[in-house]
Amino acid sequence: MNKRAQLIGTWAGPVTIIMFGLSFWPFAGFLPPLPATMTPTEVAAYYQEHTTGIRFGMILMMFAGTLNCVWVGAISTQLRRIEKENPMWTYAQLAVGCAGGVIIIVGAMLMTAVAFRPDRGPELTYLLFDLAWLMVVMPGTPAALQNLTIGFCILSDTNIKPVFPRWLGFFNIWTGLLFMPGALVTFFKTGPFAWDGLLAFWLPAVLFGPWFFVMFFMMRKTIAQQL
Repeated sequence: MNKRAQLIGTWAGPVTIIMFGLSFWPFAGFLPPLPATMTPTEVAAYYQEHTTGIRFGMILMMFAGTLNCVWVGAISTQLRRIEKENPMWTYAQLAVGCAGGVIIIVGAMLMTAVAFRPDRGPELTYLLFDLAWLMVVMPGTPAALQNLTIGFCILSDTNIKPVFPRWLGFFNIWTGLLFMPGALVTFFKTGPFAWDGLLAFWLPAVLFGPWFFVMFFMMRKTIAQQL
């Protein structure tokens, strides 16, 4: 295998999370998230005041979603070393990981659509505002399933010298389960399950960065050790 190509794909991971973070803050000013309880007038005023920052931020977010697919490909390459001729978890991780990248890109496009015509009527802006934030926060299931497939694959490793340590498998499984609450934001506008809430947004947001960097360091280690 081409180690240099794999390392390039691995570096796409931290670049993804850094670009994603910059897209939300300081460019778009979306940290803390805009609450779902804002009125149409308040939402329209915010987007009118932060139009340029949101536009630049969403360009970064779009690149983050694209690079995420390269990162997912690098992970799949290592998972394939575990599964060899029966790469079910490898393909599942590749598919759902790339789906996550597409969700990020679509979320960025919806966010920038709100800022594209900041002078439109508040009610139309409000509708796009809901669509954009639901797209960004609610799809916790693809991220969760990506982590679960990685975890299950690592724990299924029967190689004499495992590709990854078993603790990394459990780390991925627990991280995946903690991404799940985002799926409930459709029921709540306030509280821990709202799109700006503790369980739906802040817990996954806090886990998102560390997961990328833990996987980055473990990927670099296993790539360096492979024959």
